[in-house]
Amino acid sequence: MSFPARRLRYVVAAVLAASVCACGGTVQTGGGTPTRVAVLSAFPAEMAPVLAQARVDETVVINDRNFRVGTLAGVPVVIGLTGIGLANATATTQALLEQFDVAGIVVSAVAGSALQIGDVMVPVRWEFKGGTSYAVDPDWLKLAEGIAAPEMLSLERCTVPVSLPAKGTVCMVEQPVVVVGGVGQSTDVNGGQPFACQPTGNDVFGCDVTANTPAAIPAADRRALQAAVADAEVPVAVDNETAAIAREAAMRGVRFIAFRAVSDGAGDPLNLPGYPFQFFAYYRLAARNAAAATAAFLEQLAMAR
Repeated sequence: MSFPARRLRYVVAAVLAASVCACGGTVQTGGGTPTRVAVLSAFPAEMAPVLAQARVDETVVINDRNFRVGTLAGVPVVIGLTGIGLANATATTQALLEQFDVAGIVVSAVAGSALQIGDVMVPVRWEFKGGTSYAVDPDWLKLAEGIAAPEMLSLERCTVPVSLPAKGTVCMVEQPVVVVGGVGQSTDVNGGQPFACQPTGNDVFGCDVTANTPAAIPAADRRALQAAVADAEVPVAVDNETAAIAREAAMRGVRFIAFRAVSDGAGDPLNLPGYPFQFFAYYRLAARNAAAATAAFLEQLAMAR
């Protein structure tokens, strides 16, 4: 699917204004303390490249999930997995916010989109399908716009497809970019029940990052442009967790933002038939790009404090 407006090098103010919903749950923006930020992913492959860039000082177990406490990009953080799905995201975010006094929550993960595989999307609000919307913190959104500027961030374009390693290295049609704007949407694919992880599972269905989980892989050809989203009513990202995390943050007046990179979308050099085929080929590329954007955002946050 084409998305002509994605290569624009500016953000259309009218689009952003139209994307911010006033209905319920706006995250509060005041106060400089506490300083620790929660960084959440859904499954191990999403968290692995985040951990690869972090210094971990201790691990805290909450409801059988490991949360790493340390520093990332100069910011004190607690890094954790919610598990897949809205029920897991709700329960884990609640437990996290009861255990830790955090300044905000950053999501580093992947999603489906009409945009190009590898692009990192930063919607200005997240909604439950057919339900309530929750706006991203406006000050944090401005910092995200900063990292979307030209030459501010290196994103990977090429990868070895996870499910098709015999194909060797393949490269997306265009250089991935950071896209700020539009609406993200979360859906329930498990009938309201928690999706159970597998203790001996792989880096998608497993319960935690292991020594065998791939970390970030540097790319030789990287650059970034800022892009605009033309239609604020069409979701630019579709996932299974973020709206639930946003809701829990909003209920407690905690800042929130999400960096969701495209794992299944446009620009596939192999022309695979969409989800789940594209997802299982490109989820690690998308996870690394989301983690790169998350680290760049935290660097800007550290400088702004």
